[in-house]
Amino acid sequence: MSIYSARTSSLRGTLLIRAASHSKSASLASSASNCLAMRNLSTSRTHMHEAQDDSAATLAKNKVPAIKRFWKKVSVDERDGGLAVVLDSRAIKTPDGKKVNIAKSQAMLAWLVASEWEAQREFLGAHSLPLTSLVCRAIDGLGDEQMRSDVVEKLLKYFQTDSACLHEGFPEGLVELQQKHYMPIIEWARETYAIEIGVTGNLFSLRQSAAATEALRRAVKQFSPLKLAALEKAVMSAKSFLIALALVEHHITAEEAAKAAQVEAAAQMELWGELENAHDIDNAAIRQILGASACAAFGA
Repeated sequence: MSIYSARTSSLRGTLLIRAASHSKSASLASSASNCLAMRNLSTSRTHMHEAQDDSAATLAKNKVPAIKRFWKKVSVDERDGGLAVVLDSRAIKTPDGKKVNIAKSQAMLAWLVASEWEAQREFLGAHSLPLTSLVCRAIDGLGDEQMRSDVVEKLLKYFQTDSACLHEGFPEGLVELQQKHYMPIIEWARETYAIEIGVTGNLFSLRQSAAATEALRRAVKQFSPLKLAALEKAVMSAKSFLIALALVEHHITAEEAAKAAQVEAAAQMELWGELENAHDIDNAAIRQILGASACAAFGA
């Protein structure tokens, strides 16, 4: 029997506002803000809608079969001691065929995954299920200890040449943005993990110490599969280990992470102006991904 069932219009915002208002912690309110921003960006941006409308045509052009929406109702049911997102009567599964079971303590995550499926149109939109993707990645790909270790080592390579630690000396606009968006994250990491983090203007000399790397390795190895999946996706999107780490640890919001990840692009736009439409899509996409990562990491 379904214990949660709602259309997207009623679940979007209501659950998040309720979660934030009943929270005694700033991190939950911040996470709710991240989640609401992610959902709004994924469904309200005109260009993102247009991209989803064109999904079937794009898939057909590339000879990839389009998946047509076959469900009428999306609900969140209590099953097997956890929560399952159900399309009509069928619970969603991972690409490997495993059950998607979300802990009851992460009811907000279950609702948001459900809203992704409810938001689909005639055909399944490409890249329109970021939270579902993270949950499936955690179940299918990060349950094995060796696989987790391999992912951690892959992500730590980004720390060695982290974009947040590469500070140019000019132009002035870029220098100001680096100080505004990079330095607070670096100082937080230095204090939180008691490590030294080098900053330089020379990419070829940018390397971090073995002690700092080991400290971060120990911290990240404690992450749950879902939190590690969120970190992985955020690192790939932001191209920065430190920005992604600050995000999944809820030191910064998805909006702050996106601005930090786009420092160079922002500086270029100050000089040359914005490329209409292209930047809109890029801005919406990175905020959707980082918002999903922040939501998935909360309580994981």
